[in-house]
Amino acid sequence: MMVAYLGCFPNIDTLHVESITERTGKNHAKFWQELPTVECIKSHVKKMVFHKYRGKRSELEFLKFISRKAQELQTLYVLLNRQSLTSVAKQTEMTGKLVALSEVAWSCDCKIMVLGPEFQSKWSIQKASDLTVDDPFHY
Repeated sequence: MMVAYLGCFPNIDTLHVESITERTGKNHAKFWQELPTVECIKSHVKKMVFHKYRGKRSELEFLKFISRKAQELQTLYVLLNRQSLTSVAKQTEMTGKLVALSEVAWSCDCKIMVLGPEFQSKWSIQKASDLTVDDPFHY
């Protein structure tokens, strides 16, 4: 659904995605490989912020899709989910998942910044309505 929605906005240059993972039992790799190219992802998105990253397979496959298609992407911010860091065991598991993310081949010269949950934006109506701010989600 997100890909169809993005087709309506071909000139987006900043993309914020919040992960909400559900168990579907689907092959996410095949799904993302079969999708057509989305114009805004291919030639306009320069900055992407992935909120609440858990390191799930579906999230990694989505980022692989972005890595293959986004030719103008300059910076990817990956903001980790707070629950993924609540114990040493979970932190160790997340480290392994971040290694998998670091091994993704990109079609462009993209910088990846992994940030802790304290960088999650405190979105509000006041920030969104402030016309002096280019990106109300920017932290």
